[in-house]
Amino acid sequence: MSRLAREITYRSLLRFAAPTILSFVFLNIYFIIDGVLVARAVGTAGLAAVNITMPVFGVMLALATMMNTGGSALIASLIGEGKLDTARKGFSFLLLSCVAGSALLAALALLFLRPLVGILGADAGLLPLCEDYIIPLVISGPFIMGGIILDGFLIVEGRPMLSMASSLFGGFINIALDYVFLFQWGMGIEGAGIASGIGYSVSALIGLFYFGVRRKGTLRLVRPVPHWAILRKSASNGVSEMVSMLSGSVVIIVLNNTMMGLAGENGVAAISIAQYVEELLTSAYLGYAEGVAPLMSYNHGARDFEKVRRIFRFSLRIVAAFGVFTFLISLWVAEPVVAAFAEGSEAVFQMAVHGFHIFAVNFLFVGFNIYASSFFTALNDGRISALLSFCHTLVFMLGMLLLLPCFFGVDGVWLANPAAEILAMGLSFWMFREKGKAYGM
Repeated sequence: MSRLAREITYRSLLRFAAPTILSFVFLNIYFIIDGVLVARAVGTAGLAAVNITMPVFGVMLALATMMNTGGSALIASLIGEGKLDTARKGFSFLLLSCVAGSALLAALALLFLRPLVGILGADAGLLPLCEDYIIPLVISGPFIMGGIILDGFLIVEGRPMLSMASSLFGGFINIALDYVFLFQWGMGIEGAGIASGIGYSVSALIGLFYFGVRRKGTLRLVRPVPHWAILRKSASNGVSEMVSMLSGSVVIIVLNNTMMGLAGENGVAAISIAQYVEELLTSAYLGYAEGVAPLMSYNHGARDFEKVRRIFRFSLRIVAAFGVFTFLISLWVAEPVVAAFAEGSEAVFQMAVHGFHIFAVNFLFVGFNIYASSFFTALNDGRISALLSFCHTLVFMLGMLLLLPCFFGVDGVWLANPAAEILAMGLSFWMFREKGKAYGM
């Protein structure tokens, strides 16, 4: 029997999702430490360079996330239907397709890197730092993408603890190498890029060993056979996550250019710090949504609609509790976290702390929007999930980012996120109500 067949209670949901939540939280802690080390070794200009280049890497992350979320929902559903052979072949083909696609994107990114980084908002002073940081990450892209896919399918396999261990070990390697490369060997920001590329590739090795060498679980790697229907369905089902990440890259470009125009390099550094903290605190939502999604997909495939209803109802209450907790904790950690990044730059410190107190309202609402997208993806309704992601990021967030700074200046940049999350939450709940009956809720 699959490890996904289990009773649905608050305790069982949190217990199953806990490793994924912890994995997301600790990876973001590692990400923050990585940013602090860059800021200490290179200065806030290095921090701004990291933020500016993220959309380049984000395109490859979007491809992997699309195949991970859309593919894992489909494969978990196939396992629930008892189609194990199809699930194994589909899983193997999805992994091969993602690695090949990310290799092609890496080649294109390296070919057009300099003009691309310029478009992203780098001025002449930041351009060399941006190139030094992103090149090692782009080269490592296929390994990193493969690791993301394999970590996701470890959860489908019912091995969330192994998925967590894989992610945490990679993060630890990243931080250890950061210290060596930045402070012992003096490699500058290029060392941080190399450390991140190596650290994030570790998951690929662990996943390949489990699925390709050990081969004793429900899922395993088999000889890839083209399953174009599974590839298309996975892509269409996971397109919402890809839209969200690609749209997020567009938003970051606009955000950085807006801040550069309003407050210069210090403004970009300040918003970068806020985004580090945001990613840490929203990681609990992401971890929970990703963690329970295979349970939703499996029970939907098995036609157990009572369990589907229970997962949905319990999840909304859990997300609401997370929202209050992360809002309160964000106000508590704002100053010490900002101080860790902005040592030696009082202007960046003051701007980031002031802005984050406005920005923090975002945490009361963002969890519902993250869960809504994951919910519809888990039920293989990629169309609705994509619509929610598109409206959330490109309509609401980009719209607020273009509108509010016209009236409130720099404060308008900080207000854009909370305003967009409130609008997106309204749309999410409207979709829950409209589509609920179709899923037996």
